[in-house]
Amino acid sequence: MDPIPFVKVSVEEAKESLQADVVKKKVAPIPKREWSSARFAGKQKAQELTAQTFKWLATIPSKTRPNALARQHPRIVNRIAELWKHPLQCERYLDDLMMDLRGDRKGFPPAVATEIATLKLHALRTANTMHLGIWGNRIGVD
Repeated sequence: MDPIPFVKVSVEEAKESLQADVVKKKVAPIPKREWSSARFAGKQKAQELTAQTFKWLATIPSKTRPNALARQHPRIVNRIAELWKHPLQCERYLDDLMMDLRGDRKGFPPAVATEIATLKLHALRTANTMHLGIWGNRIGVD
């Protein structure tokens, strides 16, 4: 077996060599996804709570009720009210609200984020679904 050829270089020379390789390869930037098509396109104005949402809010305990979210983002509360009858979809939607899938979101103000987390916990406690761990134990709720 032949020995591997080796050339002794300084750290600076190695850095320059690596940087030169990066400059030579023109890497295309990651294209931004257009999210406007994924937005909810309701018939009513986005800034109004529906009658269904008001009825749903009345069923939520006052300590859990998302008042700040309803004032600041009524479209989101309308969507939660629609999904509330479908626990797994509602849980997924609440998770998506809290996690930045786009990579460029500011996030919710702390009061709104707290309400979303509290609402999710309430949904987990009251839903008829169970989340089981790999050993068959129930997870996610006290």
